[in-house]
Amino acid sequence: MKKKIKEFFTDLSKKQKITYISLILIAFILTESILLWAVTYSGIKGLFEWVNYVRIIVFIVCLIGFIFPVIAGIIIVISQSKNPSKKPFTTLMVLVIFSLIIPIGFYGYSFSIPAQRSGDKPPQLLLLNRSGVYGVPIMAVSFWTEQKTSNTFTYGSTLEMNTEETEVKNTNDHSFTMWDLEPNTTYYYQINREGKIYNFSTMPDLPNTFKFMTSSDPHFGATNANRTATNKILNQLEDPANGYQSFFMLGDMVEYGNLDAHYKEACDALSPVTSHIPFRPAIGNHDIMLGGRTFWEDYFSPDIIEDAPRDYFHIEVNGIHVFVLDLEWGTESYGNTQKEWFEKELEENTDPNDWILVMSHCFYYASGYLVDGSEWWDHREMIDTFEPIFVDNGIDMVFSGHNHIFERLENNGVNYNIVGGFGGQPDRYYGDEGIVGQAGMGSMNYTTDVFGFLEVDIQGDIANLAFRNPENQIVYNYTVDK
Repeated sequence: MKKKIKEFFTDLSKKQKITYISLILIAFILTESILLWAVTYSGIKGLFEWVNYVRIIVFIVCLIGFIFPVIAGIIIVISQSKNPSKKPFTTLMVLVIFSLIIPIGFYGYSFSIPAQRSGDKPPQLLLLNRSGVYGVPIMAVSFWTEQKTSNTFTYGSTLEMNTEETEVKNTNDHSFTMWDLEPNTTYYYQINREGKIYNFSTMPDLPNTFKFMTSSDPHFGATNANRTATNKILNQLEDPANGYQSFFMLGDMVEYGNLDAHYKEACDALSPVTSHIPFRPAIGNHDIMLGGRTFWEDYFSPDIIEDAPRDYFHIEVNGIHVFVLDLEWGTESYGNTQKEWFEKELEENTDPNDWILVMSHCFYYASGYLVDGSEWWDHREMIDTFEPIFVDNGIDMVFSGHNHIFERLENNGVNYNIVGGFGGQPDRYYGDEGIVGQAGMGSMNYTTDVFGFLEVDIQGDIANLAFRNPENQIVYNYTVDK
């Protein structure tokens, strides 16, 4: 076989040799690069490590990349054996072109995803890193338009809305910042003078007080999600009688982050409430699928504060510190930059005597079961990486989603809460017959087959936490003393 292939290339011109060898090598390298991409790019790395069918697809593609050169060699040997004077140019070119279609099509689709938009996105009122001169978190109004436009934004504590900002150029993504808001004040804002007038209220200036709602995993776009439950939870968030000052959504906002239509559905459903209740979402593994991070950042993480990270945040309310981390599948997305930022913020801007809360999509301790060969319970890498940080820095409470359950766990003085009940299909009970699973270490309460949210009400040295269903009934509650 080696002799036949050598004879084939000996008879070719220099240009033909370069063409054949280059095309075969390019096809091989591009195809095999998909494996490299799968094990290095944070969002895809998690898919590759946790989802069995993704691993199978990547391995099949890479196997095809190895097979093409072999097939090319077989074609050459067969043609040379039958008729040495006739070269299989056409057959080889068809093979090479076909071998290029897979990686080029894959990368072409991946890189084109951010351009595939499904329409205008309504405004969101977002909590940002840092606070203004009065101690109220900086806030922004962010929205996206399919056509590039230039807008005027006005806001103020009266309907005259005397503070005005106009965009200097036409653009698709629009974000307007409100810097020095006063506490316990109702503000009004408007996008263009003919637009709808929105209003929101800032938090009272009461040290160590903060009442907020958190929930996770609505999975907008999923056919098996329960939108009725999601809408009822949003109604509870909006109800003034409940007194929620902010809402933290802990990831997996959409089912497929590469489909902007899912983000469109999410924005349309959330905005009637989150345009006037200060809001901050964490990014989840479904949200970043392929090019989904671009959508998420455009709609929910405006790049408007210098030197502030976009995908993780430190928000302070009345001396209470809330850290929202970018942890999608686990530690794959916890790079050196985020690590250094988190540890520096804890060291320089908090005190162990402060209330310190950490939020992320991925869980740490949790009950769960085996899925595609992966253990969806106590996440050992997350625990080993973060528990020493939590314990050493006096972290009081940790909140996450990822698993679609209600669960409270306590380990080494840290309270862990999983609240994946915002509408995504609930997980099965880990102890059901035929399921391989186990209870999370330190589990104090575990509930599945339920939708809902977690209410957190910090008043001085006591935090009252209540897992509630969409009808606002308490499923489980407890207190934490500082």
